[in-house]
Amino acid sequence: MFRKFLQTSSPESRSPAIEEPRNESPAGPPPPTISERNRNDERSRTDSSGNGKLSSFEEIYHKSSFRTATSTAAWDILKVADMLNSEHLHGLSPAGKHSALMMALEAADVAVEDMLQDAVQRQRVLNEYEDEQRRRMEGFEKTKLAENELLGQEMEGICSQYRMRIASGVQEIERERATFREWQERKDREQRRISEAASACVSGESSGSSDVSISRLLEKNSGRLRESA
Repeated sequence: MFRKFLQTSSPESRSPAIEEPRNESPAGPPPPTISERNRNDERSRTDSSGNGKLSSFEEIYHKSSFRTATSTAAWDILKVADMLNSEHLHGLSPAGKHSALMMALEAADVAVEDMLQDAVQRQRVLNEYEDEQRRRMEGFEKTKLAENELLGQEMEGICSQYRMRIASGVQEIERERATFREWQERKDREQRRISEAASACVSGESSGSSDVSISRLLEKNSGRLRESA
């Protein structure tokens, strides 16, 4: 089982490979190897500011200044994590997984201290990115809250203007109603005056009511009017 595990987990397992001496430095700084698990992670999410996106773990690692501590670039703490979660170690006890992992690291001439150092650096990079994004988010939130405060003040000013216009409209309605009521009162007085005058024309009795029908008075006194004519 251990041979099959090494064949599936180590990129050098299909052909013999000679490890470089540990004290030799590589020709150039090797780029950190990212596990396939991170490639399947969510790459990015559009943040609420609309001016960028949150980087994926792969992008964060590549943009960071740290490099893997091992001379074998294929080995890092992410590869160890993938190995622990592989189906070949499924069902093993923690002690069994530890033994299998130690055998794999020893076969690849990779020191445990290097893996721990890689883990520490990656966690540091993630924490630094988190702190940076938190500061960015807090600054963005502060800016937006200030903008919202100004918008609220502007909205309140506009609402105040509209409330004044609405109140002015209500006052205009009341003035129109008052003017109409005043005209109705004058109209009633005018009708009473006309009725009294009409009643006086046909009889000696005056009427103080505005309900006297001029047409009825004309009909009632039509004969008399014809005779007098």
